[in-house]
Amino acid sequence: MSLQLDFIHHILSLQEAYRGTSPDRILLGKGSLSREERTALALQLTAESALRRKLPSWHTAGVFLPSSLTLEQCSSEEAARYKARFATPTDRLIDLTGGFGVDFWALTSVTGQGVYVERQADLVAAARANLPRLLPEAKLQLIHGESIPQLRELITMHQPTLIYLDPARREGEDTTRRVYAIEDCEPSLHTLLPELHALYRELSLPFPRLLVKLSPMLDVVHTLRSVAGVRELHVVSVRGEAKELLLLIDLAEATGEAKPEAVTFIAQDLHPTQPTPAFVLPEALHYEESAQLRYAVSPRAYLFEPHAALMKTGLYRSIGAVYGLEALHPNSHLYTADTLPEAPFPGRVFAVEAVYPFASSQLKALGREIRAAQITCRNFPLRPEALRAKLRIKDSAEQTLFGTTASDGSHVLIRCRRV
Repeated sequence: MSLQLDFIHHILSLQEAYRGTSPDRILLGKGSLSREERTALALQLTAESALRRKLPSWHTAGVFLPSSLTLEQCSSEEAARYKARFATPTDRLIDLTGGFGVDFWALTSVTGQGVYVERQADLVAAARANLPRLLPEAKLQLIHGESIPQLRELITMHQPTLIYLDPARREGEDTTRRVYAIEDCEPSLHTLLPELHALYRELSLPFPRLLVKLSPMLDVVHTLRSVAGVRELHVVSVRGEAKELLLLIDLAEATGEAKPEAVTFIAQDLHPTQPTPAFVLPEALHYEESAQLRYAVSPRAYLFEPHAALMKTGLYRSIGAVYGLEALHPNSHLYTADTLPEAPFPGRVFAVEAVYPFASSQLKALGREIRAAQITCRNFPLRPEALRAKLRIKDSAEQTLFGTTASDGSHVLIRCRRV
């Protein structure tokens, strides 16, 4: 059944009336509600706590959720608000892949107006119910349809200065593959960018900026080698988990050869209680190629663990060079130094208290000495759960135990405390 606006408002009213009622009771109970009403209402109630965690402003506004998959796939509120920095109050915004509308909401909160285009009818219906609640003062145009076939009409009519899109993995692709390429996504940037460039030139319009959201499962270097006109790559993690790659593209330069070495990398972890500084490196791949990384014979006074967004950049030599750190091993991606760097480090920093060889004969005694610790393993033969079982220690935030590989290839355990 295709969702209608009246039905959505009806379900939202029922949600208030049935708040606190078990979703299973609604689904299995008898009464005046139809099967469609029961299914939609149960979903609203089931997803309420997840919605509150992921999109607190949307939860407060009382939005409608068309499916559980919609909530799983959309941007979190932190990641959406991060994108607001790319918009200005004078921008004319168009979102070519509107979806649930979370990113469109964040961008439109800056521009005050925007055009949203989405091909799935249920998502459009949800957007028509939700976005006016969230942006009561904004001028919104919400369009149901395919954006690419009507690209000329959309550009001619709205003349956007900021274009946003979120290419998805093409239907029919093997979704079990963790890593895939930008060529597997649609809309295809390889065809869209030249088409947009030609259209803006034909209409004698100033070239716009494009903001493109991509999955962190894409290979960063291959992506930058495949897309021309990229000015900035933003790698965004939320609470320690890599979530998004964002390409800021200058359409004026999007028809020539890709220049990956000229792209500025920005890596940012978003955390409400443990903020970390952004890592910004102009011409990052060029810098990485020439950077010299030294290796420590053993861990020094401090241990440095880059956050997830910085790790995703792959700039392992640059991290050491920028902050004056030595690496423990080429594949461990942990760094060490005798002193703290002048600039705040984008990740976790620990004071090293002891280093132990990873030897079976010493594990029992080591477990008695440490008793409790958080465990992290990098380039280590055991997973944290297996190491914890061998040591027979409890979990504790008081100290951290790193299992890793040193520069000589030996496995070591590093006991440390967060700085």
